[in-house]
Parts: sequence; C-alpha cells; structure tokens
Amino acid sequence: MSATTLLYLIAVAVVALGVSAYMYGFKSRLNPRLRWALGLLRFLTLLCLGVLLINPKIEQVSYYTEKPALNVLVDNSSSIRSLSRDSLVKDLLNEIITDTELEQRFKVQAYQFDQSFGPLDSLDFKGTASDIATGLRDLGAIYDKQAATTVLLTDGNQTLGSNYSSLGSRLKNPVFPIVVGDTTQYEDLRITRVNANRYAYQDNEFPLELSLAYTGDRSVNTSLVIRKGGQVVKRQPLEFNSANNATTLTLYLKAEQVGVQNYTAELSPLTAERNTNNNYQQFAVEVIDQSTKVAIVASVQHPDLGALKKAITQLKQRQVTVLEPTAAVGQLDDYQLVILYQPDSRFNAVYEELERLKKNRWTITGLQTDWDFINEVQLKYAKLGAAGEELVSAETNRNYAIFALDPVDFSNYPPLLTQFGSLDVFVPYDELLSQTISGIFTESPMLFSFESDGIREAVWDAEDLWRWRAHAYVENRDFKQFDDLIANMVQYLSSNKRRSRLDVNFETFYYSNAAISIQAQYFNENYQFDPEASLYLTYTNSAGNSQRLPMLLKNNYYQANLNGLAAGVYDFTVSVDGQGIARSGQFNVLDFSVEDQFINPDALKLNALASSSGAQLYYEDQLAELKAALLQDPRFVPVQKSRQNVVPLISLKYLLGLLALLLAAEWFTRKYNGLI
Repeated sequence: MSATTLLYLIAVAVVALGVSAYMYGFKSRLNPRLRWALGLLRFLTLLCLGVLLINPKIEQVSYYTEKPALNVLVDNSSSIRSLSRDSLVKDLLNEIITDTELEQRFKVQAYQFDQSFGPLDSLDFKGTASDIATGLRDLGAIYDKQAATTVLLTDGNQTLGSNYSSLGSRLKNPVFPIVVGDTTQYEDLRITRVNANRYAYQDNEFPLELSLAYTGDRSVNTSLVIRKGGQVVKRQPLEFNSANNATTLTLYLKAEQVGVQNYTAELSPLTAERNTNNNYQQFAVEVIDQSTKVAIVASVQHPDLGALKKAITQLKQRQVTVLEPTAAVGQLDDYQLVILYQPDSRFNAVYEELERLKKNRWTITGLQTDWDFINEVQLKYAKLGAAGEELVSAETNRNYAIFALDPVDFSNYPPLLTQFGSLDVFVPYDELLSQTISGIFTESPMLFSFESDGIREAVWDAEDLWRWRAHAYVENRDFKQFDDLIANMVQYLSSNKRRSRLDVNFETFYYSNAAISIQAQYFNENYQFDPEASLYLTYTNSAGNSQRLPMLLKNNYYQANLNGLAAGVYDFTVSVDGQGIARSGQFNVLDFSVEDQFINPDALKLNALASSSGAQLYYEDQLAELKAALLQDPRFVPVQKSRQNVVPLISLKYLLGLLALLLAAEWFTRKYNGLI
C-alpha cells in the first residue's frame, strides 16, 4: 500500500470521527450510552464508505510447488509387435507411471505416437508408420516453457518424417530413450525396395527394379523368385557375403494378360533367419491393351510443341507424334486425339478428314493462326476482327465440371500471347480458364471445351504455353501443375465414352501403406456439377462384409478416403441418394507393411538423439538405472514458486456486507429509540 493511500485513509478516519462527534456529541440531548452507540455506528459507516471510495489494493501472496514434467512417449507402431516387445512395452510404461518415487518428484504424463502424435489412450501396436521426429517436436512445443524431460519407449525404427537423430540439439528438454528390442545382430535377407511401372502395354516387357540386402558375416546362397499367382515367372540365383551385402537388380517381365496383374517378389529364406516378413513384397501392374496415340498437327515450329509433347507423355501409355498438315491427312484415324496447333489454310484437308472421321480435336491458337480460315471452316466459335497481339492472363474456373482438377491459381502464371479480338462461342460450352487483362475479366474465354454432334472439342486461345510449364517447375520444382492440366484435358478428349451424370475416378490397385481414395462427380440434368447432392460409397470385401459411408465434397468433386483397409479385393458402388443413379467398380489392396521389415532396434540413432539432447541411452532391462538417474539429476527438482494477487478492496464482498450491516444497525437503533 502506498504512502498516499495511507494518508487518504487517515484523512477519511479523521473526517468520519469529526462528523460522528458533531452529530452525536455536540449539543446532543440523547443519553450518553445511546450517543456513544449511534456515534460509533456512524463513525464505522462513514469509515467503511470512505475506504470503499478510496479503494486501496491488497496484495495476496500464495506459495505452491511446481514439479518438473516427466513425459513418457510410447511407440504404438506395429514394429513393436513384430519384435515381440508389445507386452514388455506395456509393462515398462506401467512401472514408470505407477512408481511412487517418480510421482513424488515429477508430474508424470503419457503420450503415444505412430503416424500421428497424441495423449496415450490405449496401446494396440497397430500403427502403420513411425514418426518419431514429429512426436518429439509436438511434445517439445507443449512443454516449451517449463522444466520437463522425456522418456522415449521405442525401437528407434522410423518410417515416416524427418531424421530424428539430430533433433535433440533443437529440443529444450532432454530425451532419455529406452531401446526396445534385441540388439543382437542375426542373419537376415531383405527386399528393401521394389520399383515397377504402374502401367504396361499388352505383349510388351516392363522393367522391374529390386534393391536387395543381407546382414551377416558368412557367404550365403539364395534365389530371387517372382511369382504371378502360383506360377513362377522369373527365378535368379544370388550370393551374398559380408563384403558384397547389397545389390540392385533390373529384370524384365512380359505383360501378357489385360487387367491388373499381381506379383510377389520373394527371397528364399536362410535356415536360421528370424524375420522372413521382409523377404517378400507384393506389387502390381495394370496391363492395357493399347496406348493412347495423340497427333499434334502443326505447320509452324514453336517451343509449345515440345512442352505439349513432354506433358502428354508423362503418362507412359501415351504416345505423341508431331505431323505436318499434308502428312497428317490419311493417318488421323490411327489417333484417338488430334491437336491442331495454330491452324491456317494449309489445314483445310485436315479439317475435312476430321469431320469425316468424327474425330475429337483440341485447337490451340496464337499469333500465327488464320482466324479467317477457322471462322469459315467451322461454325461453333469465331474471333472477329483478329489483328495485332495482346498479352492475356488466366483465371481458373473452380466450378469447371467436366473433370476433377485440384484448384491451381493460374492467375500467378506468366501472361500468354493471343491475337486481339473478341472470341465468341455459339454452342453450349464449359469454361476452364477465363481470359483477363490486367486483372480485369474480358468477355472471351481462354480455355474451354464442348460436345457437339458426338464430337468432343477444346479450344485454347493462347500461345507460349511453354512459359507455364517452366513457371510450374520454378515454383514447385516439378511440372505437375501444368502436366496435370494437359493430361486431364487429353484424357477427356481422347475418350469417346458417352458423358454420364455420375463419373467415378479410382485406381485399380492400391498399396496398404498408401492413401486410398475414390473420387466422383455428379451432374444435374443440365450436366452442371451439383454440389448439393448426397453421394454414398458402399464397399464390400471378399468375405462379404459391407460398409457404407458418405462422400465429402472437395472443390468440384466428391471424395471418400479408405485409408487403412486390409489387403484384399473390394467391390464398391457409388450411389446418389434419392436419384437411383449408381456406378460400381473393383479395386485391389496389396499387402505391404514397412513396419514389419525390421529385426533389430536402431540403437545408434537413439544414442545420437540422447547425446545431442543432453541425456543418456538405456536398454529395456535398465529401467532401475534410468529411475535412479532421473531422481538424482539436479536439473529435475521441484521448485517452490509464489503467486502474487493484487485485489481491489471494493471486490471484497464482506466489506460491502459490513457496510450494509452498520447502516441497518444504526437504522434499527434509531427506530427502537423513537428517533425516526
């Protein structure tokens, strides 16, 4: 309390005393006892009222003991069960969290991690991945501003996320790992990686790349066997020793049957091998009966031709041929799609043959396009008064409903060149890219598609597309954004399949450790995308068990995620609620568990983590040593802290109650003595 406040309180007391003395002591005719009683009540009332008006602040200090946090971070991935340590981990966890000495010294909390991090609920050791780094970082963020330490119960085998071994220097709290698993090195053969094309053409050979490794001190002989179903399609003998303990093989397999073909690569196990789960891996290849052939007809040389060819052939089953207009005539029937690049009068015979064959086409125009010729040779769109050049930018139409495309902001891409003039379209069309100039929308579309007389057609009114492909690489270190746009348009235009109100997009096979999703688009009777529909996915496994779940709206398509499905063949149906419209399909989930590939814990990385964080590594049989180290470590001692609260006097309810009581007492006293 300050000196000024104290002086105010003294002044209030003096004033209260003076007023009370004047009222009941100066020329008062009351008897002395009543005068003293009323004077005292009036003095106390005025004193309380004055104190409340001054409102001095009272400091309240409380003391408490803050314990350091002991966080037990437990590995809940399936590799713990593969190493036969699931029961041991539960026992170690129970010993730590129920230890009375640790509980007196620390505030003990338990957390778990696999592919994600969170508070420990129950351990089932079914996690499909191990992300140790994320678990440590998230835990460090929670206890960033208080004394804490972490006991990490894990085998140290990380299958997801960044390298955790050097993370300790960036953590504020030390990490004490307990290594779970047998560190004794046993002989082991394993397939570390299988690379195969997702697609192959019928009657062609496709490459298969395998990385194989051996752990052991002696020379061993084994064989690599590739099976399709129960049939052996390739066998190769191999020899490993301590010096030659790894190899990469490239084999070629024949794609014979159309459809999804499942294969198994297997290394014949050694007699004393303890873990054979990593001796085999499944993979699949979808064999297609023919490739998509695309013809680019051009009479000019331009970098766009190379950019288009590169983008289209990113999918291996697509072939691209660049043809002169005169050479293209007579060959167009061999192609599923014809791209007309900057057509002029030399394309006259090409247009005639396209009309005769009813062939899908994609027209790309630019500064060298003869718009007078185009306006005359077809009547579906026209650009009148085309002259000069103009730089135009693009804006993506998020509601483009022809195919599902993740939204890309093409407005940040470099402007493209086109001829000055207004492009008019005389048939119903879907606009994917709108034309803008200096951020202002024009009346002309840039990229649009339509169907007319059973022919699918698209028009891109701009050149210098190669600049977009280069920009995509500069921004993202890959060409995916541009290539996906081109690939989706080519896929739509190269298909003659009748447009459906419900389109379903899915892969014929997935790996069990990867994301599994099925996408769908639903259109109303006018073939406009309907974002208000209710779509459901029903899938059934080989045992006949079914499950139905809603599909969620994402941008301009619906999606269902089926991550975590067990390996096997699944039939599914996508249906629209209340419309009687449905589409069915089948996909295969291939078994692969990266968590089952380990036979030993990674003690080296865990030791590096402990050292860099200022802690020490312990093994599964050294819990007593770890407990002693934690209890004796001077960094982890309870700290007594004080908490100071400054409370205004007016907030104390009993003082207000006292004031009310004094006023009531004075009133009743005066009433009783007939003074009121």
